Amino acid sequence: MIIAFVVSLLAVAGFGLGLWILRIAAVTKCIADDAMQGISAMLDSELDDDAKEALVRKSGWSLMVGAWRVFWRFGAALAAAAFPIVVIDVIGIADSGEVVTMMLHPVYIVGVSLAAILIVRLLFRNRGGQHKETTAPGTYGVADRFAHMLAFSGSGFHKASARVDDYVFNKRADDFKVDPPIFITSLARGGTTSLLNALSQVDGLATHLYRDMPFIAAPYMWNGLGNLMNREVTQVERAHGDGLTIGLDSPEAFDEIFWHLFWPDKYRRGRIDIWHETDFRENAQVFFKSHFRKICHLRAGEAAADTGVSLRYLSKNNANIARLRLLPDFFPGCKIVVPLRRPGAHAWSLLRQHRNFMKRQAEDEFVLRYMRDIGHLEFGLLYQPMAFPGLAIDCYDLDDPNYWLAYWIAAFRDVTEQSEKCHFVTQDDLRARPNAVLPALSERLDINTGTMDFRQFFRAEPDADIDEGLCGNALMQAKDIYNGLAARAVR
Repeated sequence: MIIAFVVSLLAVAGFGLGLWILRIAAVTKCIADDAMQGISAMLDSELDDDAKEALVRKSGWSLMVGAWRVFWRFGAALAAAAFPIVVIDVIGIADSGEVVTMMLHPVYIVGVSLAAILIVRLLFRNRGGQHKETTAPGTYGVADRFAHMLAFSGSGFHKASARVDDYVFNKRADDFKVDPPIFITSLARGGTTSLLNALSQVDGLATHLYRDMPFIAAPYMWNGLGNLMNREVTQVERAHGDGLTIGLDSPEAFDEIFWHLFWPDKYRRGRIDIWHETDFRENAQVFFKSHFRKICHLRAGEAAADTGVSLRYLSKNNANIARLRLLPDFFPGCKIVVPLRRPGAHAWSLLRQHRNFMKRQAEDEFVLRYMRDIGHLEFGLLYQPMAFPGLAIDCYDLDDPNYWLAYWIAAFRDVTEQSEKCHFVTQDDLRARPNAVLPALSERLDINTGTMDFRQFFRAEPDADIDEGLCGNALMQAKDIYNGLAARAVR
């Protein structure tokens, strides 16, 4: 019996070692990726039928090849497992039938499996925790990717799931009231995320969180399901590589998805057109107001919601800088906050992130799709500039900082024309005096920050004012625009 047990362990070790040497995990991951590419093609509303057919055919062929690669590896691993069993039977030390019978016993299978899991965990823990399991928003496994692609399979799914979510929500909280929203907007890299992180901690303000993904149009039902799943996530640095960390409970901008849902024609010419007062759509207004109510109710919690406390939706959406003409009519009583960053530093930061996402999106097709689906089109292969008046997008190379400076000038010249609708804060002031600026801003926004300490949300060191490589005349023009807007900033 002891000899048979020892031989069985050798067989199990041979099987596991064979799978490891033959890299079965990497092969199965490739198969899963191929399968997801086929599913992604079928669920991608932006592909025509011919493109879908070609991608599905390619995925099917890859799956057949992958199945063969898995089959022969398992065969080789089984041969490695059988080797010690056959050897001891041939030399007469133990009976192979006795060994196989022992290995098929449920108690043996469970015991050896648990022991193997324990050994693996101990080995990886002793190697410095390299096997620690983490899940970051946007860094999806196979199941998460499938859920994302289902949720973003088309505008019809968004609208249908929202209608069902509205029905469930209104049955429970039809009398829940919210105050006009607050919008944080600027060009990307202008300091909107830091300001969002700071204001999201203020009582009475509610934001989207990463846990609202991927069924973003049905947050009420999805959050209920997520609570049952007890989803957890560790804090990791976001894809921008700027030191900011994110987790499931981190605030993020997701309402761009709905602007694209109701105004798809604004995104169809390699650019994002500007919204005007004439773009008002009542059905979209009803949708947004209903969605904002649900987010506020979710963040308030059942107890707070039942007390009649009124919340306000807090949005950080860089593309809203193209909607300054529409937002006040679309959301009567709303407040718009525009962070300002010195143009030289801002232009270079935009270029660095464009290069960063060009690389990331080229390396991972799902990163490309994820960013496209949530409407983050500011950088990389997906880049679509907002068509501010006077922007000549064909006059520069996107790898030239002077393009991004010209983009800054066009954007903030347009902001200047709408400046009476906005409240401005400078990144310089937020870094140097956050505990003075945020309370002053809160008075403009009709919120109460109390005695909160905001220093943790902003870098203490001054922002480098980079002029290198930038056209002198354009930079002078940009600084004039900046100084004019900064003179109106909250301090």
